[in-house]
Amino acid sequence: MYKKFQKHEGYYLSLSLIFFLGLLLTFLVSPNFVLQTIIILLTILFYVLWGILHHLINHELTAKIMVEYILIGLLGISILFFAHMGGLI
Repeated sequence: MYKKFQKHEGYYLSLSLIFFLGLLLTFLVSPNFVLQTIIILLTILFYVLWGILHHLINHELTAKIMVEYILIGLLGISILFFAHMGGLI
């Protein structure tokens, strides 16, 4: 398992950077809900594109993997909007 992680550590580092920057920017613009929403949506979009690109580069991309990344992205968007409607954000 560790060898597999070492092989892809650049990908994991870039994914961590995407999430860290998304979280940091979300906190920095916290009074502005519209800008927060845009940043979160962009973070989700970059996550989906990153996942699909990662699997495409490694010749492992299948329709099932693509659908999985898209569904996880849609789940993130659903959580965002349900939290907003519930007054949590």
